Amino acid sequence: MTLCLRLLLFCLITLSLASLALAEDREADHNELRAMLRTATDAMNTGNFDALRPLFYDKLSITTVDQKLFTNLDDFKAYYEGLLKGSNAQLKGIAFKPEADALTEFVGDQIGLSHGTSTDTFTFTDGDVRTMTSRWTATVYKDNGKWKILNLHIGTSLLDNPVTATLKGYVKKAAIGAGVGGLIIGFIIAWLMRGRRRRSYR
Repeated sequence: MTLCLRLLLFCLITLSLASLALAEDREADHNELRAMLRTATDAMNTGNFDALRPLFYDKLSITTVDQKLFTNLDDFKAYYEGLLKGSNAQLKGIAFKPEADALTEFVGDQIGLSHGTSTDTFTFTDGDVRTMTSRWTATVYKDNGKWKILNLHIGTSLLDNPVTATLKGYVKKAAIGAGVGGLIIGFIIAWLMRGRRRRSYR
Protein backbone atom coordinates (compact mmCIF):
# COMPACT_ATOMS: atom_id res chain seq x y z
CA MET A 1 0.00 0.00 0.00
CA THR A 2 1.47 3.31 -1.06
CA LEU A 3 1.88 6.28 1.24
CA CYS A 4 -0.87 8.22 -0.57
CA LEU A 5 -3.38 5.41 -0.12
CA ARG A 6 -2.49 5.12 3.56
CA LEU A 7 -3.04 8.85 4.05
CA LEU A 8 -6.37 8.70 2.21
CA LEU A 9 -7.52 5.73 4.31
CA PHE A 10 -6.46 7.53 7.50
CA CYS A 11 -8.43 10.64 6.50
CA LEU A 12 -11.54 8.59 5.72
CA ILE A 13 -11.37 6.77 9.05
CA THR A 14 -10.85 10.06 10.90
CA LEU A 15 -13.85 11.65 9.16
CA SER A 16 -16.02 8.61 9.88
CA LEU A 17 -15.11 8.68 13.57
CA ALA A 18 -15.76 12.43 13.75
CA SER A 19 -19.16 12.01 12.08
CA LEU A 20 -20.05 9.19 14.47
CA ALA A 21 -19.02 11.31 17.48
CA LEU A 22 -21.07 14.25 16.18
CA ALA A 23 -24.11 12.01 15.66
CA GLU A 24 -23.79 10.70 19.21
CA ASP A 25 -23.48 14.27 20.55
CA ARG A 26 -26.58 15.35 18.63
CA GLU A 27 -28.56 12.37 19.92
CA ALA A 28 -27.60 13.38 23.46
CA ASP A 29 -28.76 16.92 22.66
CA HIS A 30 -32.10 15.64 21.35
CA ASN A 31 -32.62 13.52 24.46
CA GLU A 32 -31.90 16.52 26.69
CA LEU A 33 -34.36 18.66 24.72
CA ARG A 34 -37.04 15.96 24.93
CA ALA A 35 -36.58 15.86 28.70
CA MET A 36 -36.79 19.67 28.78
CA LEU A 37 -40.14 19.59 26.97
CA ARG A 38 -41.52 17.03 29.44
CA THR A 39 -40.32 19.03 32.44
CA ALA A 40 -41.74 22.30 31.04
CA THR A 41 -45.10 20.64 30.36
CA ASP A 42 -45.32 19.18 33.88
CA ALA A 43 -44.28 22.52 35.40
CA MET A 44 -46.95 24.48 33.51
CA ASN A 45 -49.68 21.93 34.21
CA THR A 46 -48.93 21.97 37.93
CA GLY A 47 -48.08 25.67 38.22
CA ASN A 48 -44.58 24.81 39.48
CA PHE A 49 -42.61 27.83 38.29
CA ASP A 50 -39.59 26.83 40.42
CA ALA A 51 -39.16 23.84 38.11
CA LEU A 52 -39.60 26.10 35.08
CA ARG A 53 -36.91 28.65 35.95
CA PRO A 54 -33.82 26.47 35.26
CA LEU A 55 -35.10 25.75 31.76
CA PHE A 56 -34.93 29.38 30.60
CA TYR A 57 -31.91 31.49 29.74
CA ASP A 58 -31.36 34.71 31.73
CA LYS A 59 -32.32 36.85 28.74
CA LEU A 60 -35.60 35.47 27.44
CA SER A 61 -38.82 36.35 25.67
CA ILE A 62 -42.19 34.61 25.88
CA THR A 63 -45.09 35.57 23.63
CA THR A 64 -48.35 34.02 24.82
CA VAL A 65 -51.31 32.90 22.72
CA ASP A 66 -53.06 36.24 23.37
CA GLN A 67 -49.91 37.99 22.07
CA LYS A 68 -48.63 39.37 25.36
CA LEU A 69 -44.83 39.66 25.58
CA PHE A 70 -42.84 38.82 28.72
CA THR A 71 -39.10 39.20 29.20
CA ASN A 72 -38.86 37.74 32.71
CA LEU A 73 -40.47 34.78 34.43
CA ASP A 74 -41.84 36.75 37.40
CA ASP A 75 -44.12 38.79 35.13
CA PHE A 76 -45.10 35.66 33.20
CA LYS A 77 -45.93 33.87 36.47
CA ALA A 78 -48.12 36.79 37.62
CA TYR A 79 -49.93 36.79 34.26
CA TYR A 80 -50.52 33.02 34.33
CA GLU A 81 -51.74 32.97 37.93
CA GLY A 82 -54.01 35.93 37.16
CA LEU A 83 -55.83 33.77 34.59
CA LEU A 84 -56.71 31.20 37.25
CA LYS A 85 -56.98 33.13 40.50
CA GLY A 86 -58.79 36.18 41.80
CA SER A 87 -62.34 37.47 41.63
CA ASN A 88 -62.13 38.22 37.89
CA ALA A 89 -60.62 34.88 36.84
CA GLN A 90 -62.64 33.14 34.13
CA LEU A 91 -60.53 29.97 34.03
CA LYS A 92 -60.31 27.21 36.60
CA GLY A 93 -57.57 25.21 34.92
CA ILE A 94 -55.42 24.78 31.80
CA ALA A 95 -53.87 21.49 30.67
CA PHE A 96 -51.10 21.74 28.06
CA LYS A 97 -50.09 18.91 25.72
CA PRO A 98 -47.30 20.12 23.41
CA GLU A 99 -45.65 17.94 20.77
CA ALA A 100 -42.74 18.68 18.46
CA ASP A 101 -43.22 18.42 14.70
CA ALA A 102 -39.67 17.22 14.13
CA LEU A 103 -36.25 17.04 15.71
CA THR A 104 -34.65 20.34 16.71
CA GLU A 105 -32.69 21.89 13.87
CA PHE A 106 -29.29 22.99 15.08
CA VAL A 107 -27.77 26.20 13.77
CA GLY A 108 -24.18 25.77 14.86
CA ASP A 109 -23.17 24.18 18.15
CA GLN A 110 -25.12 26.42 20.53
CA ILE A 111 -28.39 27.37 18.80
CA GLY A 112 -31.37 25.18 17.95
CA LEU A 113 -34.77 25.84 16.39
CA SER A 114 -37.83 23.83 17.46
CA HIS A 115 -41.49 23.97 16.49
CA GLY A 116 -44.67 22.00 17.03
CA THR A 117 -48.29 22.05 18.12
CA SER A 118 -50.05 21.96 21.47
CA THR A 119 -53.52 20.60 22.22
CA ASP A 120 -54.62 22.58 25.28
CA THR A 121 -57.73 22.07 27.41
CA PHE A 122 -59.28 25.10 29.12
CA THR A 123 -61.69 24.62 32.03
CA PHE A 124 -63.80 27.70 32.75
CA THR A 125 -65.14 28.72 36.14
CA ASP A 126 -68.69 27.87 35.09
CA GLY A 127 -67.65 24.28 34.29
CA ASP A 128 -67.44 24.72 30.51
CA VAL A 129 -64.48 22.87 28.93
CA ARG A 130 -62.93 23.86 25.59
CA THR A 131 -59.98 22.39 23.68
CA MET A 132 -57.80 24.51 21.43
CA THR A 133 -54.84 23.65 19.19
CA SER A 134 -52.03 26.18 19.03
CA ARG A 135 -48.66 26.33 17.29
CA TRP A 136 -45.40 27.09 19.04
CA THR A 137 -41.84 27.88 18.03
CA ALA A 138 -38.84 27.95 20.32
CA THR A 139 -35.21 28.96 20.10
CA VAL A 140 -32.90 27.05 22.42
CA TYR A 141 -29.39 28.05 23.45
CA LYS A 142 -26.64 25.89 24.92
CA ASP A 143 -25.32 27.71 27.97
CA ASN A 144 -22.34 26.15 29.77
CA GLY A 145 -23.20 22.72 28.43
CA LYS A 146 -26.94 22.94 29.23
CA TRP A 147 -29.74 23.72 26.82
CA LYS A 148 -31.94 26.67 27.79
CA ILE A 149 -35.04 28.23 26.22
CA LEU A 150 -34.14 31.61 24.76
CA ASN A 151 -37.40 32.45 23.02
CA LEU A 152 -40.89 30.93 23.03
CA HIS A 153 -43.75 32.07 20.81
CA ILE A 154 -47.28 30.64 20.86
CA GLY A 155 -50.03 31.43 18.36
CA THR A 156 -53.46 30.24 17.32
CA SER A 157 -56.07 30.92 14.66
CA LEU A 158 -58.09 34.10 15.06
CA LEU A 159 -60.87 32.67 12.88
CA ASP A 160 -61.31 29.27 14.53
CA ASN A 161 -60.68 29.75 18.22
CA PRO A 162 -63.17 28.13 20.64
CA VAL A 163 -61.62 29.75 23.71
CA THR A 164 -61.91 33.27 22.31
CA ALA A 165 -65.47 32.48 21.24
CA THR A 166 -66.33 31.42 24.79
CA LEU A 167 -64.77 34.55 26.29
CA LYS A 168 -66.70 36.70 23.80
CA GLY A 169 -69.82 34.88 24.93
CA TYR A 170 -69.10 35.88 28.52
CA VAL A 171 -68.63 39.49 27.47
CA LYS A 172 -71.88 39.40 25.50
CA LYS A 173 -73.74 37.91 28.45
CA ALA A 174 -72.29 40.58 30.73
CA ALA A 175 -73.34 43.29 28.28
CA ILE A 176 -76.86 41.87 28.05
CA GLY A 177 -77.00 41.59 31.83
CA ALA A 178 -75.86 45.19 32.19
CA GLY A 179 -78.48 46.30 29.65
CA VAL A 180 -81.29 44.43 31.39
CA GLY A 181 -80.11 45.78 34.73
CA GLY A 182 -80.13 49.29 33.31
CA LEU A 183 -83.68 48.86 32.04
CA ILE A 184 -84.86 47.61 35.44
CA ILE A 185 -83.18 50.50 37.24
CA GLY A 186 -84.71 52.90 34.69
CA PHE A 187 -88.19 51.50 35.32
CA ILE A 188 -87.70 51.78 39.09
CA ILE A 189 -86.53 55.39 38.84
CA ALA A 190 -89.45 56.25 36.50
CA TRP A 191 -91.93 54.59 38.88
CA LEU A 192 -90.52 56.49 41.87
CA MET A 193 -90.59 59.79 39.99
CA ARG A 194 -94.18 59.19 38.92
CA GLY A 195 -95.14 58.44 42.51
CA ARG A 196 -93.46 61.63 43.69
CA ARG A 197 -95.30 63.70 41.06
CA ARG A 198 -98.64 62.23 42.14
CA ARG A 199 -97.97 63.15 45.77
CA SER A 200 -96.99 66.68 44.76
CA TYR A 201 -100.34 67.21 42.99
CA ARG A 202 -102.38 66.29 46.07
